Amino acid sequence: MKYIEERSSVINPIEDYKLLLKSKKKLRVKLGVDPTAPDVTLGWYSVIRALKKFQEYGHDVILILGEFTAKVGDPSGKSETRNILDDDSINENSDGVLPIIKSILHQDNLEIVSNKDWLSKLSINDMMSLASSTTLAQMLEREDFSNRYENKNPISLLEFFYPLFQGYDSVAVKSDIEIGGNDQLWNLMLGRDIQKYYGLNPQVAITFPLLIGTDGKKKMSQSYDNYISISDSPENIFGKIMSIPDETMWDYFLMLTDLKLDVINEYKSNVENDKENPFNLKKMLGELIITELFSNDDASKAANSFENVTVNKNIPDEMKEIILKNDISIHLPKFLAENGILKSSSEGRRLISSGGFKINNEKYEKLDINSEDLIDKTIQIGKRNFIRIIKK
Repeated sequence: MKYIEERSSVINPIEDYKLLLKSKKKLRVKLGVDPTAPDVTLGWYSVIRALKKFQEYGHDVILILGEFTAKVGDPSGKSETRNILDDDSINENSDGVLPIIKSILHQDNLEIVSNKDWLSKLSINDMMSLASSTTLAQMLEREDFSNRYENKNPISLLEFFYPLFQGYDSVAVKSDIEIGGNDQLWNLMLGRDIQKYYGLNPQVAITFPLLIGTDGKKKMSQSYDNYISISDSPENIFGKIMSIPDETMWDYFLMLTDLKLDVINEYKSNVENDKENPFNLKKMLGELIITELFSNDDASKAANSFENVTVNKNIPDEMKEIILKNDISIHLPKFLAENGILKSSSEGRRLISSGGFKINNEKYEKLDINSEDLIDKTIQIGKRNFIRIIKK
């Protein structure tokens, strides 16, 4: 976590974060979320729960749904120009993520706004004024832009407007603090400059580590298919947490639990000195996260299910049953998505083609099947999902 007061200084991150939480002045704390995907991952949740902490200390939080900026696409960390999302995709994604985010945050000191409400109304004169707040040299200070420029990879002028639009969001909501992932630091700092340009006090920028996904390499992202959805079942979330590499779990402890930093550091030291089994700590991590997302009872059940199915290789006694009324031909990807087993048909196709669909412990890699071949069989989807199909 980094707490930035000026471009040249990084000040005692944890302690200053606590000081800001305890500020006697009621602060306006901003988080912008672009609805570029329809689900909320643990990566998103890690920052949203930090926003919730500010609420619990009495501050006002402003969640900006980036329905305008999503059209442009955040160029952070990108080596090439992003495709522009259409309105239908943005609206569909907003409908997916907004109810989930609202269920996490407290409602009494929460403002939810869309930046299309002001950005779509900027006149050409407004745009010219906004553009004049920043120089080309400033833009090329940004590492991903400078790398692309040096490598002669194209940068559209529209991409330069993304950080300008994000900065103007801070002007529109008069934020005192903006939070985001570490990849957002440059954008957040430019927001300070833009607020100064419009005569406002500059916001404090707080950035947090980006959670690494289940592949152990890239940041958690729906586009990389290495994410953990908070809408998934407790058993699946627990199992995916257990699959992350040992060295990545420390940021999970930091961002997704309320354990004190010295306790996390002690656990890390014990693992490095072979005094603690990382497997046991990861189980603790999974139970802490499931308890916060669901309940202590769900956490215990998820841990027991993981032990039974993944460690001991047992088939669970209880599994979801799906009733079929007629003998039909089933397109498995669609069937799994419609019955809430998987998020989408595309996920089903990927899983089946990779050998992750089994009937009575035998891999089945075709996309279509007659229902009679599924009746009263043990169906395994992935490592931890089991279903039974019965005929009415």
